[in-house]
Amino acid sequence: MSTDDPDRRRRALSLHERLLEQGRIPLLCWHHLEELLGGDDDAKARKRISFLMALPLIAWIRLPKDEVGLGSVAQVRAAEVVAACEGLNDLIAIRDRARTLLLQTGTGRQAIGEDAWVWEAVRPMLLARKAGSDMVTALGPLRTFDESRTIGELSKGTINSPQAMRAQLGAIHAKALQEAMQSTGGDAARSRAMADEFLDRALAMLPPPGTTVRDLLVSSLVDQGLDVTEVRDECILADLSRLGVFRSQLRVIASETGRSFEALKRVPMDMLPSWVIGEALRKHGQVRTLRPGSDLHDSYLAVLAAYCEVLYVDKRTAEDFRQALKKEPRLVGLIGEIAKASDFDGIAGPPC
Repeated sequence: MSTDDPDRRRRALSLHERLLEQGRIPLLCWHHLEELLGGDDDAKARKRISFLMALPLIAWIRLPKDEVGLGSVAQVRAAEVVAACEGLNDLIAIRDRARTLLLQTGTGRQAIGEDAWVWEAVRPMLLARKAGSDMVTALGPLRTFDESRTIGELSKGTINSPQAMRAQLGAIHAKALQEAMQSTGGDAARSRAMADEFLDRALAMLPPPGTTVRDLLVSSLVDQGLDVTEVRDECILADLSRLGVFRSQLRVIASETGRSFEALKRVPMDMLPSWVIGEALRKHGQVRTLRPGSDLHDSYLAVLAAYCEVLYVDKRTAEDFRQALKKEPRLVGLIGEIAKASDFDGIAGPPC
């Protein structure tokens, strides 16, 4: 919209009107806004907020209890959990009920508020979060236990001596550094900062003397929300870790649902559309050497595939969805169309 090319600027300014003429309404969520405002250019961020506020018609996600603000993937999960707690028990029914709870339409000001200064105040927080996103995506594949083994098998091991533990921590730091170097494309300074922070967190979690491997596994999984009785010897650690991630997410959204965490623990993970989509992409998507922090946003935005008619994604995510759709029949009918566009003009044309 601010390019020096007058023809391109005219097409950009007319995009929203062209979409509405086709009966298509752009859908906005918190993660879009976080990316739009996460750059270093203050003037560009202000222009983007002004543009959004001026839109005459837009769709966004927000839970009914919230009067202001844009919803995130956490609110999507909360709406799905509410639907499950109401007695719905299949993916399509839960998605449809969550849609009625989440989707709203109105003006840009109704979506993001009347006060542009709020977003200027929020920008430093968004910029500060970028380092955390970079570390999550860079070190996500790193594992300190062999998760393919059962709890019983792992429990036969012993906690290393302090000397051996120091050597092991050194190996963990080296592995974290290697993963970070791959993910950042060789940025040594950023990679070392990520590896150092990862090691600091590992040191903070070291068990006290006398702790057994089983004690360590149980305490870690219980901290994530599992019950002690769920950590059985025959269980594979990868399965329990997956459940632990899910339970951690439920704990975060419990207050959004108006229900206790203990009540939410009865909700099966494979009943929630957002979880099914995320797991399908994780299992069947491409292994990525470069993993920028924006990949985390892409994983959140992928959840919107269940809540819009067409979701525009980049080439890598489009291929991830293509592979997942081939191998996960549950996605058929659950998600809308996945499309690519080389630039904004492509969005106004037929999806491809």
